[in-house]
Amino acid sequence: MATTLKELESLFDQIGWKYKSQPDSSNGNEGVLYSGFPTKSYKDSDGDNYVTFVLNVQEDGELVKIIIPKLYNCINTQYRRAFFEVAIRKTFEKKLCFFDYDHRDGEIRMLLDLPLEDSSLTEKQIRRIVRSMLNHVDANDEVVRAAVETGQLPFIDYKADLNHEISKMSPDQQLELLVQIKQRSQ
Repeated sequence: MATTLKELESLFDQIGWKYKSQPDSSNGNEGVLYSGFPTKSYKDSDGDNYVTFVLNVQEDGELVKIIIPKLYNCINTQYRRAFFEVAIRKTFEKKLCFFDYDHRDGEIRMLLDLPLEDSSLTEKQIRRIVRSMLNHVDANDEVVRAAVETGQLPFIDYKADLNHEISKMSPDQQLELLVQIKQRSQ
């Protein structure tokens, strides 16, 4: 078995994080652990700098789903497209987790699926996951909120993106690209 709810509780106890847990009645190794963490810039619907984490141990501990529910709500259908564009871009920029949208009620949450298979979750891993997800929420709050509330898309600096991609190329690849561009312009 990979990780049990009890092991997850033990990790939170070791770190000193507060939580509530709810074991699955049919399988005591599975269940849900709830915790909350402060944010730097993100504010929830009550105006608090706070997010809730839900860690759901499934498949006999081989899968842990980590969810930050109710980040935003996008009821206005005119703004959904803007949200989806921002969410897709942010998912490509930060590959750890992604935004999820519930079409039934407009809830936007952040998800991370952690397939542990036959390994256990460590304190170092859980700290990094929580820290990274919190940073992702804070770093993207302004653009996601603007998309959800006003339909506004952020300015996308394609030139900077292109420069970044070219900088990752070897000198030979850069030269080949330059030759291709020159040939196309003739």
